[in-house]
Amino acid sequence: MYDGFVNFEIMLATYLMKTQGEIITVGLSSEMVNSYEGFTVKPHQNIKEIDCDDVEVLLIPGGDISAIEGNQQLTSLIKELDINQKYIGAICSGVEVVKQAGVLEAREFTSNRTNNAETYKVSRNIITAKANGYVDFAIELGKMLNIYSDEEDYNETVRYFKYFESN
Repeated sequence: MYDGFVNFEIMLATYLMKTQGEIITVGLSSEMVNSYEGFTVKPHQNIKEIDCDDVEVLLIPGGDISAIEGNQQLTSLIKELDINQKYIGAICSGVEVVKQAGVLEAREFTSNRTNNAETYKVSRNIITAKANGYVDFAIELGKMLNIYSDEEDYNETVRYFKYFESN
C-alpha cells in the first residue's frame, strides 16, 4: 500500500483471498497512506519486516506509483518472490513496478500501457491486468491459488461477480 494506491482494483481479489487466509497489508513504512478513493489505511507491516517464505501472494495495486517506483526493497522482494515461484499479482500501473523489477522479461503480460485486448494475462506465477480487468484478475488469481472448492464453486463465483447473477 502506498499513497495514491487504487483500492478498488484489488478489493475483490482480497475479498476472495480472505476466504483462504489472512490478508497482511504492507507499506514502505508503517505510516498511514491514503488511497486514491480517500481511504486512510495503516499497513500491517513495513516492507523491511517481510520474509519471502511467509508470502503466498503479493498484490500490487495501481495508482500513482511514484511513491514506490524504483524502491530497492520492493524490487528485491519482487525478484525474490519470483525466483521462489511465489505468486505476484499486479494491476494497472502496478504492472510497471513488476516490469521495472525485471521479472516480466520474456513473459507475456498486459497493462494499461499495452495495446493487447486481454484484460489480464497469466505467465507462470505472475498475473497482470489492466485496470478494467479487476474482476477477471481477482477470479483468475483465485483459480491460480486453488481457492475454489470445485468447478461449481468457481462457476458460481464467475456468475455472481462477473455477470451479476445469483442462484
